[in-house]
Amino acid sequence: MIEDARLIAPGSSLEADLCIVGGGAAAIALALEYMKCGRQVILVPGGGPNQTAASIDLYRGKVSPSGTHEPLEENRLRMWGGTATVWGGRCVPFDSVDFAARPWVPNSGWPIKLNELKDYISRACELSEAGKADFDARSVFPNSQMEIVRNFDDDDFVTWPLERWSIPTDFSKRYRAELECASNVKVLLHAHAIHLQVSSDGLKLSHVKAACSPGRDFQVRAKKTVLACGALENARLLLASRDILTAGIGNSHDLVGRYYQSHRFGVCGYVKLKNPDQDFIYEFEKDPAGVYCRRRFWLTPHAQEKHRVANVVGFFFRTAAGSSEHRNAMVSTVLLVKTLLGGARKGPKRLFHILKEQRRELVSHLWIILKDGPSIFGQLTTVAYTRFCQKRRLPMVLPLKKTNHFPLFYQTEHTPHYESRVMLDEFSLDDFGMPRLDVAIKFSEIDYRTMTTFITLFKNRLEKSGLGTLHLSEADKEFLAHPERQDFNSNSHNIGTTRMSETATSGVVDVNCKVHDVENLYIAGSSVFPTSGHANPTLMIIALALRLADHLKAKS
Repeated sequence: MIEDARLIAPGSSLEADLCIVGGGAAAIALALEYMKCGRQVILVPGGGPNQTAASIDLYRGKVSPSGTHEPLEENRLRMWGGTATVWGGRCVPFDSVDFAARPWVPNSGWPIKLNELKDYISRACELSEAGKADFDARSVFPNSQMEIVRNFDDDDFVTWPLERWSIPTDFSKRYRAELECASNVKVLLHAHAIHLQVSSDGLKLSHVKAACSPGRDFQVRAKKTVLACGALENARLLLASRDILTAGIGNSHDLVGRYYQSHRFGVCGYVKLKNPDQDFIYEFEKDPAGVYCRRRFWLTPHAQEKHRVANVVGFFFRTAAGSSEHRNAMVSTVLLVKTLLGGARKGPKRLFHILKEQRRELVSHLWIILKDGPSIFGQLTTVAYTRFCQKRRLPMVLPLKKTNHFPLFYQTEHTPHYESRVMLDEFSLDDFGMPRLDVAIKFSEIDYRTMTTFITLFKNRLEKSGLGTLHLSEADKEFLAHPERQDFNSNSHNIGTTRMSETATSGVVDVNCKVHDVENLYIAGSSVFPTSGHANPTLMIIALALRLADHLKAKS
């Protein structure tokens, strides 16, 4: 059942076998799987069906130093469905190398291996509506060319790895009917978890304190509780619940909130191919089930070890936001609409600021559209059909092949750093009296070296093969000389604040995602990832949530 928690009388105490704090993909996947055992489940999603100004304010926090991380409320949605309501649908599994303890990557290594998760990754693909969990172009497209550009692959680069794209699936809408009809499930819309109450000895979670508005709280008492509200909020709840354990729950070794990771990504340079019309796989491909797939340039584990860098991929993309150097009317249309709509959603002041600060580029985009307008009518028809008339949405609009202008996008692993962390801001409280977060993200020399090494090796391989050239602007050259100056935005890839470990001295949760030393408290989501890989985290979040559900069913 899906209920309005605002109708719950203050002071009430609800009981369940499992309480799930959160309302995004991890929470919903966990609930869908666990409810099959017939036991009672209560979800405290942290909001209603829509994002509100009050909910946005609950996510506001501090960034130290200022400007080194996007505002904490920018990419997170405190609502039923969470960020899964707006995700693009990219599904990518972690690689075997991500789980390995690599001597050149500090603090790397998982206490579990990839082969233990293969079944869960397959189930996660099914739940995400991303098709069969096969991410190898050699088996998915056996009758097709194996490389993005023929004769490009070598010992350092391979281009058969695929990413798959969900519909994209909004879990809160796609699975609403199942949760609504389930007699053993209660989704308490508008309810926020504001405190975790442990027993007097700190060894067991007694109940979750929840509220829809300040001063009107109630309790959820469950045999087991799972925090599944994102890497930042998972850590915040643990740290803020300190009435019994003064350092916070699970924080006896000062590890909650540490090793905060994300990804470094961006566009650097553009490729001109010798012959873009021949032996070049560029557009999205559809597998036999009609799922969109796309190939990527992957720096192999051999090359990562040889050059002592972290995991990284690249692919051809649109130009960087705001840039009009591509001279393509369709791309300019997309960028212009996204920029203006994005500003409008944030209010007239933000829109005016964008118009003022980006007026030259916006005018340049408009001129490109007017000059080359007739060429986009056919493209617009195709895009409109594939994005709005088909069940599966075209993931993105790419520049036409004929422009022979292919911006290179890279996305790198963020290596775990002990001083990269989220903390409580003791001087600022939200409306529920919870301390807000203070985020201090840190990067290591290997993070910067990974970016520059990937681009340098890619440029050398492309030009040595005679297939094309990578062109770098002055800004690109400046970036390669000083990658540490690059602006950072997590893009909601918040990872690693409650890392998985074999012992309490090296992490926050055990191999089954149970908080060390608290017998009935578990954590789901990317906060338990010891490393970030290069992959967007959603698919692995869902896979680990399904694994946790199986564990909890077996334990009950």
